[in-house]
Amino acid sequence: MLTSTLENRKSVVKQIRIHQPDILVTCDPQFLFTPWGINHPDHRAAGQLVLDAVFPASGNELFFPELLAEGYQPHSPKEVWVSLTDNPNLVLDITDSWETKISALKEHTSQIGEFDPFYQRMKKRQEILDEQGNAHFYEKFRVINWR
Repeated sequence: MLTSTLENRKSVVKQIRIHQPDILVTCDPQFLFTPWGINHPDHRAAGQLVLDAVFPASGNELFFPELLAEGYQPHSPKEVWVSLTDNPNLVLDITDSWETKISALKEHTSQIGEFDPFYQRMKKRQEILDEQGNAHFYEKFRVINWR
């Protein structure tokens, strides 16, 4: 039940300033209707929260001056990669790391229920067969350059 409150935004800004990522990945807060139903509200809220933290707050010393006083210097990622988007401008072939992705998702036991039906849903959503019938998997992102 995540929400994009000012306090949550401050927490995300603090983490951006601590870790100073070059690339930050989040969800598309505008991706409401998916090919398989309605996108989870927490995914949309997380995307909104991260985007609101990146701009205008994380790289601007005028936002959350108390973080600056604690030693957390302003930082803006070079890029933000927005996943689950209808407007991708980057498509990556993740075929070689597909099983690693599934293994990581499998750890979210409270989210997926039985593994086999979950695996089949994920495969159906992302699998594309080439002309020889070989499976390929892709991730799509909207890349936003900040610098």
